[in-house]
Amino acid sequence: MHRVNPATPPFLMRPFALERYLSKHEFSVRHLACASDPDTMRLDEVLALDPTARDRLLGMSLGYTETKGAPALRAAIARRYCGIEPDDVLVHVGAEEPIFTFFRSTLQPGDHVIVLTPTYQSLTSVAEALGATVSRWDAREADGWQPDPAELEALVTPKTKVLAINTPQNPTGGLLSADRFEAVCDFAAKHGLWLLGDEVYRGLEHGGPALPSVAEASARGVGLGAMAKVYGLAGLRIGWAVSRDRSRLSQMEAVKDFLSICAPGPSELLATVALEHADVFRLRALATVRSNVSLIEGLLEQFPRHLSWSRPLAGTTGFLRVLEEPASAWSQRLLDETGVLLAPSLLFDWPDTHVRVGLGRASLGAAMGVLSTWLERQ
Repeated sequence: MHRVNPATPPFLMRPFALERYLSKHEFSVRHLACASDPDTMRLDEVLALDPTARDRLLGMSLGYTETKGAPALRAAIARRYCGIEPDDVLVHVGAEEPIFTFFRSTLQPGDHVIVLTPTYQSLTSVAEALGATVSRWDAREADGWQPDPAELEALVTPKTKVLAINTPQNPTGGLLSADRFEAVCDFAAKHGLWLLGDEVYRGLEHGGPALPSVAEASARGVGLGAMAKVYGLAGLRIGWAVSRDRSRLSQMEAVKDFLSICAPGPSELLATVALEHADVFRLRALATVRSNVSLIEGLLEQFPRHLSWSRPLAGTTGFLRVLEEPASAWSQRLLDETGVLLAPSLLFDWPDTHVRVGLGRASLGAAMGVLSTWLERQ
């Protein structure tokens, strides 16, 4: 099944529902239980990973940096992939920016995009605002949030230019199986599509190995990464696009000239340090996620009439199904009565059935304790 959004006038962006919701609540609620990033580190903790980092940070110039990104940073990013060179990397400010630069450099009004859903709204709204039509390729909760690749042939049109996937998936925690990922790559190659992979949670698989990046698997693949999700360093505002098609990156870079132009030098240095010690961040986040998944599983056993889920396989988010009433009403009552913030599924252009829970922060235990007490009173 798929849904197509109503046409949006070119260059008019519909409001970013999730970000507006978080802007209203995130920094004032008692219990933020829907965060998509893991616990962060202090600046001194990051600097302590490299004995030379503090002096390099304090001695650096605060002028403009290279538009493509610092060479050391691009090299550190490239080492996180197989067969990727530093010149296959374009640094951006956060992960939102490469979504915009990719679509703006790729789409014309009237083009068509297929997007695996549910997903982060940017992957649909930016394309719509550029005058493209978006078809949604829905993952199936009953199948562990896996989509059916056989449905893609019914979605593709002569104007289809991009297939966009988000795996590991936000908000469900779903992860494409290896055979379905291969089917996606084959489908994109068969139809000559660009394959955009939002891969910001890649490396936070709860059990098995990570999938290849689309940039590794496809000559027309563009993979997106960021310091926010695996590393918990959202405040650095460092993201990137990776592709073996350097002409595509050059076109994205030309769009970036009208946006950030370049990333902050101190952030680039700190991101390089973190990438050179990636497992420190990755294993730390995974330990918290695994503990919180077990916590949620216990809650679901205790309240099977109220909540259920398809257990997430990767990333720092899960999608709880609310069983007795619309999820938006249920989550609003929870917020009003307890100060626990969850993100209802309407914020992800999904039916009013689920709430996103964040699994990457140690503070989730206290929030789930409050939720448990609240459910006992219902």
